[in-house]
Amino acid sequence: MTDGEKPTDMLRDEHKNVLQKLDALEDVINRLHEKEAVAAQRKDLASFFNTDFWTHFAKEEETLFPELDKFIPRESGPVGVMLSEHDDVRKTNAEIQRAIDEYLEGSGSLQTVTVIQNYGTHFVTVLRDHINKEDNILFMMADMHLDKTQVDTVIKLFDEIEGSAEKGRAPQKG
Repeated sequence: MTDGEKPTDMLRDEHKNVLQKLDALEDVINRLHEKEAVAAQRKDLASFFNTDFWTHFAKEEETLFPELDKFIPRESGPVGVMLSEHDDVRKTNAEIQRAIDEYLEGSGSLQTVTVIQNYGTHFVTVLRDHINKEDNILFMMADMHLDKTQVDTVIKLFDEIEGSAEKGRAPQKG
């Protein structure tokens, strides 16, 4: 390991921020009938879940997970589960975004609100559970197995991904 911060520590710190955003998202979902009152919060969440959030996924998928593949079989291990959950989150996010667009265009219909609430609740629940598994299982495994060279490589790639995101090329799949 390095003398400095580990990539898993960096991801855990980002998870703390995601968990705060999930609390805020849950609040907005429960207050959809207060369109104006939650407008600023909704805008902040939309910005986060359209940029920083996907940068976090890119860091995991493009840097950490490939290093973990070297000692944990993807198909039968936790990395495969995490990737499956990432796909679920992407699909759920797409449905939420579609319903929110309808909602913001004036459709306050019960059906639109129900779709946002159902998919939003699923999104929050899956992500909280996902973060718990990464923080308390996957990242512990990474800390035990990654050597200094791998840690340094992952951190370097994190910086490159963040640099690309800051230049407006935030990685987003789906």
